[in-house]
Order: sequence, then C-alpha cells, then structure tokens
Amino acid sequence: MLVLTGTSGRLGGGVLQNILQKGLMPPSELVISAFNVDGVPAAAKDAGIIIQHGDYTKPETLLHAFRGADALFLVTYPSVGEERFEHHKAAIDAAKASGIRHVIYTSLSFGGITGEESIAGVMQAHVRSVKYLKASGLIYTIVREASYADIWNIFCGFVQLDASHDDVDFVVPGDGASTWADRDELAEATASIVANWVSSIVLLKVAVSMLITLQKQYENKSILLSGPRATSISEIATLLQTHTGRQVNVKIVSPEEAIIYHMRNPALPQDGGKFLRNWATWFKAMSLGEASVVDPALEQILGRKPKGIQEMAEELFVVQQPTGLDTKEFGDYAK
Repeated sequence: MLVLTGTSGRLGGGVLQNILQKGLMPPSELVISAFNVDGVPAAAKDAGIIIQHGDYTKPETLLHAFRGADALFLVTYPSVGEERFEHHKAAIDAAKASGIRHVIYTSLSFGGITGEESIAGVMQAHVRSVKYLKASGLIYTIVREASYADIWNIFCGFVQLDASHDDVDFVVPGDGASTWADRDELAEATASIVANWVSSIVLLKVAVSMLITLQKQYENKSILLSGPRATSISEIATLLQTHTGRQVNVKIVSPEEAIIYHMRNPALPQDGGKFLRNWATWFKAMSLGEASVVDPALEQILGRKPKGIQEMAEELFVVQQPTGLDTKEFGDYAK
C-alpha cells in the first residue's frame, strides 16, 4: 500500500494522474492523505481510492492516514520557510511510527551533484529534510526535480507578458543557469519511480527474487531529474525576444538593489522583503553551478528527449492579460 500526498498540486496531481491513466498500479494499492480532502482530484474518488485527512500540524491524523501502508510518497510542502522542514519531519516521524518502510521524497535540483549542500534559501528545508530522512533508518528515495519551466518569470524578475508593454525588463541579482524542465514530464517520470517501488511490493506476493531486483533500482538513492540543458537568465531573455519580437533588457544588479526594486511590485507579497531575500539567494547558488547539472535520468525514464525552455517557448512566452504571478509553490511566503 502506498500513501500519496500533495495530490491537489500540479506535481503530486500529475503523479496520481499518470498512475491512474497508465495503470501503473491498482487503485486498491493507493491511499491519499490530504489536509483538504475536498481538494483531492475527482479522478481519485472515481477510482475508489481511499482518501484520509492528514494534517502536518496534527501528527495523530498522519498516523491514522498512514496506518497499514508500506510506502509514503512525500511531496514537499509548498513554502520556502522553516515550517517546510517541520512539516516534513512530522510526516517522516509519523511514517516510521505507523510502520511505513520506504519514503519517496521530492526535493529540488539545487545543490549540484549530490543536492546535500546549498546556499539557496529555497533549498535549506530540503537539505535538512533529506538528512533527517536518511538518519531515520527508513528506506529512502530522493527525487530531485528540476526548476519548473513554467515559472521562468519568477526567476527572471517577476515578469508578466501583458499587451500594454513592448519592452520587457529582467531585473535580477545574477545570470546563473538552471536545467529547466516541463513540470508535466517531471510528474510522469516521478510516477514511474513511485510505481516501480510499489509494483515490487505487489510482486512480493509472487516472487521474493523479483522484489529484490526491482527495489534496488531506487532504494536508498537520489535521482536527479534535470532538463536537457542548462539555460541562463540572459539566454531566456534572448529566447523571449526572438519568440515575441519584444525588446528584452537584462539588468544585473546587486541583491540589495533587486530586493528594493521588486518590493515595489504590486503582484508580490508585501512581507517586508522576506520572500525576496530568499529569492535573491537562488541566483548566487545558480552562479556557482548548483542548478546546472545535467543528468540522463529523466530521458531514460521517459524513453524520449525531455523538453527544456527552448522546446516549450511556444507555450511559455504567451502575451496575455495580467492574472497575477504563480507563487503557489512558495506557500505562506508568497501570499
């Protein structure tokens, strides 16, 4: 039995969708733990998947939701603050206490080859969570997801491509690169990783030798799902200019100048610059190559070349009416 979390989000929801649509495992082997059970996709309810209430701030609800399961798919809590680690810790503790043996955890591609050290603020809770998970004695699989290509504008200075402006300014504190990937392809590959472990549990009923063969592929390992190449902020500017015909101006300033400049952006949270100070550290990390490691794992799992920003330009660089920035991934810091 596998417990899925984060199914109301795009990554976790995409994993669930791939499992169901491709028949990667029977719905009877799934349980969904959700803070808001009403937000669970209708497809899960239609498939007859058990849905349990699980609240990171109430460990007893997690113990109930996890009871009887063999594995937990722990989608990272949407935040860049310290509460992110505390929620992950609560889930890992509940998993161990309820008898779960394997935790599959989603991290980020910052941190270079290992992902275990980073200066990016957005990565700090992940570094602590991974260390805690490894020290727990549970079997672990760390799935390191590349930066989502669809939030390129968050990285490039909170750009909104509306019809009222011809020029576009990227005001950023650096020009580092990241291996951007399609969020839907990341979900597809992650679903395969998740189903591989769970399928091995099902096969235990048939042949123990087959269980051992399958489990070793991802057991106690970290998998980096990177896009096809590393693309810098200035290269994104060139792509945007070529695709839209607009003049794109890249302005590299100090972190302090960038924070002050973007504090005047009405689409951002008025939190005294707390989120922006975290955001500014991403660029220092990228300048050190933390997010530019290209790994073949995503291509190998998908069985095809993954898409990067270049391949997604048609859908990414669309002029539209401003609808606000997509900052859901950053939780309370970006409300």
